[in-house]
Amino acid sequence: MSNKNKNRWEPTKLQIDEVILPAYTDISKKCVSYINKLECPPKYIADMMRDIADAIMTSYPEV
Repeated sequence: MSNKNKNRWEPTKLQIDEVILPAYTDISKKCVSYINKLECPPKYIADMMRDIADAIMTSYPEV
């Protein structure tokens, strides 16, 4: 993928249906499970997810 196309990437319908939506569902279920297991406020898990997102973006500084 060229640098020009990185800012314009859009998933295909197949990617949305077969990868993205199942991933969102799975991640959401895991987050709810962690909230229940840890008996913590949802904000704690939300902050953890933000930290993960920041780490991902730091791994790709050219974006």
